[in-house]
Amino acid sequence: MSFWESSFLWIEAVIAACAVGAACAVVGVYMILRRVVFLPAALSQVSSLGVVLALLMPTVVVSARESTWASPEVVAGGVTLIATLLLGWIPEPRRISRDAVIGIAYVIASAMVLAIADRLPHDSPSTSDILFGNAVVVEPKQMVIAVIVAAAVIIVHGLLMRPFLFVSFDPQTASAHGVPVRILNTVLFLTVGLTIAVATKTIGAMPVFAFAVVPAAAGLRAFTNMRWVFLFAAAVGVVSAFLGYWISFVAEIPTGPCMAVVTALFFLPAAVVGHLSRATRRASGNTKST
Repeated sequence: MSFWESSFLWIEAVIAACAVGAACAVVGVYMILRRVVFLPAALSQVSSLGVVLALLMPTVVVSARESTWASPEVVAGGVTLIATLLLGWIPEPRRISRDAVIGIAYVIASAMVLAIADRLPHDSPSTSDILFGNAVVVEPKQMVIAVIVAAAVIIVHGLLMRPFLFVSFDPQTASAHGVPVRILNTVLFLTVGLTIAVATKTIGAMPVFAFAVVPAAAGLRAFTNMRWVFLFAAAVGVVSAFLGYWISFVAEIPTGPCMAVVTALFFLPAAVVGHLSRATRRASGNTKST
């Protein structure tokens, strides 16, 4: 059976992966601009921790077996949002960098995932699928959640792109001009946490980190106009999700890692385009000056 003939098997997974790929790429731009590039990695591990906690909870708390509050979506979302606000709001430590704090959170969350996963019921998803992603099949409910969250995040970032960029580049000046920096930062980090939580539950932690970093970095290398940066990053996220799934299907290799590798294929061409564009502008400026 060919790839297209088996579309009834993968249509939900591909739609969900494309949606979260675009959303992760959009929020990833701000993570690079704010120099907290490892925040998505830490948050994806925190979200994975929420998932394994939710899977373990019914074996520990009887009332959690049929409760909505104990579902992986709710637990992972709540844990990730709290971690996002804590890691995003913490002031720069005096003796260590913010990245060091984020790295500590990443290590602790990863270790706890592996430790708790050993206690999961036998019918639970495998730890490798949670950590590295293997979005071969996605339930229709999860696909709808992924699409709705991704659309909401992209709309919010489209409407608030200028103030988000203002508080990201120069929060002191923004505050002096009466811009509600703390509110905007809260909204920004909440969208980041929500995106990472849903994406991790959908495709796994490793491809989420790839989608949040590589397309954004490629867009920033290729363009100086921020609108084009966001559009290009989102497009790379969508295309990488689809091509990664297709290659995974044809070559019979794990889906999540394949998606992550495909994102990297766009970085070098984007860097070359950006270099040529800047060289052309410099040459044009020198010509005008003479």
